[in-house]
Amino acid sequence: MTSSTMSSLRVPVGHTFPLLLAANPSTGYQWELSTPVDPRFLVLLSNQYVPNERSARVGQSGHQVFRFQSLHTGMTSIALKYCRPWDTGDCAAFAFYTVEIF
Repeated sequence: MTSSTMSSLRVPVGHTFPLLLAANPSTGYQWELSTPVDPRFLVLLSNQYVPNERSARVGQSGHQVFRFQSLHTGMTSIALKYCRPWDTGDCAAFAFYTVEIF
């Protein structure tokens, strides 16, 4: 089953902001950019998995955190997919963000 989400963000120029996406790497799935971000408007600073703090159990879920910095005023987008890197089949989820930089 594939799920998708769409959201809008407003971000000041020069601001660093995170996108947190629910993830569980023990399933083999990971979030990645579907397409590169437009380098005129955004730069990807980091992408890391952060486990939930409540438990240190193996296989627990957490969040994959993408951190971006806005560079210039305008409209752009961020498209992500939750896939198994070795699997050419369907992805489990998609996330799309419209970003207004002011």
